[in-house]
Amino acid sequence: MASDEPDHDFINFANTARSPPPPPLVEPAAKMPTGLAPASKGNGMNKGKIARLVGFVGALGISAALVAGAVSSTGAYFTSSADGSLAAGPGHLTLNVTDTNLSFANLVPGEDKTLNIGYSTDSSSNSDLWMVFADAADYCAFTGAADDTHCSDGGLGRFGHFAVAQNNSNRFISYNLKNAPAGVTGTSCGVDGNGNGGSGQQSTSVGDTPPYCGVPLAIKLASNLSSGSSGEIETTFGITGRWTSQVKPVAQVAFKIVATQVNVRPDALNY
Repeated sequence: MASDEPDHDFINFANTARSPPPPPLVEPAAKMPTGLAPASKGNGMNKGKIARLVGFVGALGISAALVAGAVSSTGAYFTSSADGSLAAGPGHLTLNVTDTNLSFANLVPGEDKTLNIGYSTDSSSNSDLWMVFADAADYCAFTGAADDTHCSDGGLGRFGHFAVAQNNSNRFISYNLKNAPAGVTGTSCGVDGNGNGGSGQQSTSVGDTPPYCGVPLAIKLASNLSSGSSGEIETTFGITGRWTSQVKPVAQVAFKIVATQVNVRPDALNY
């Protein structure tokens, strides 16, 4: 028997209303940690927040650069510099002299002899010139006091005469080559700290004693000589009428001619 129902199921598109398509399947979102905003679409961060973060980081970089600049800066906006160096070297002081071995031979009483020493200087700065004796036994025998430990009888005293000059300008003179004995005052000649001075007073009788006037250990001959200066040192020596021996040596004493820096004594210590 024929059925009123069709053999196949079908949809009558003409008479059936269209239904909306089902929503797409979406996997459930991962659970966010508490306190964090959900990630936005794309790179997971809001563009506004990205911009603010970039600006913050940039500001930190600028601040760090400013701090670094402040630490290394000279403290001025404009600076200028020039390189330099320091070098140092010693100068020189050279004294040239002629023969300094003075031989006063064949002396007779009352007749002095004068022997000259030529000198010249070569120096980086000005200099002073001195005659310097060594404080030893021969110096004591030449001009020491009678109670000196180096010589029992002291120096030549009234038996000898000594003088020294530089370019005919007297620096020291004495007719009593003996330092004053201990306890004797008021009879010494005037000699300053540079060994300049003395006394030209001579004996007028057997009992006359000129001022005690021993030869200084250091006698300043010239001051403030410029480089290239030259001249003569005139040394005078003789025996007086009190000397009677024709055999005994009169004197044998060592000395030096010394050039120093201006206002520096030859016995100055190095310090």
